[in-house]
Amino acid sequence: MDFTELRLGSARLLGAEATSLSPRQRRQALGVLSADDRKRLAHLNDARADAFLTGRLLVSVALDDPAPLLEASCGHCGSAEHGKPRLREQPMLVSISYAGSAVFVALADSDHVSALGLDVEEAGLEAGAGAAAELERWTATEAVLKADGRGLRVDPSEVQLDADGLARIRGEGALYRLRQTLVDGRFVVAVATASASGD
Repeated sequence: MDFTELRLGSARLLGAEATSLSPRQRRQALGVLSADDRKRLAHLNDARADAFLTGRLLVSVALDDPAPLLEASCGHCGSAEHGKPRLREQPMLVSISYAGSAVFVALADSDHVSALGLDVEEAGLEAGAGAAAELERWTATEAVLKADGRGLRVDPSEVQLDADGLARIRGEGALYRLRQTLVDGRFVVAVATASASGD
């Protein structure tokens, strides 16, 4: 599996196409799944299952750990079958995003970052400047909502984006630093982080 790697501010980003997952890599990814991840996997169709496995494998590659303790749980209902992923026993934050058959993973050191959110969207080749700007705004908004942890339970219109790369949710104190880039000329990527020191 070939993957793209870059840094966006304090986050390390890896991306790969789930369609390039080999049978050996699929077996390797299955080996890092928690019991709850195996339950989640059982409910996914083949393409979505490969994307899910690719995400878990990218976390393993990024950490140079053959079996990272990755789990997810919903902060709203407590279910372990969906929700924000987190690493146990490692001082790292993780966020995963899917765009078509592509999967992206962001990781950041929890000593420096208290919240991390990643969103990736595939840009249409025919999109004009207005559509591109709207897509950039949407990925930034989604990244902030993922960093916040409540996702779309917060109205996206409540996310305030500043021209200087800062964002906040209206009426709340947390401040997020936004970084955006275009990967491979087709993926609009946004990472939102909050400083662990509160700066």
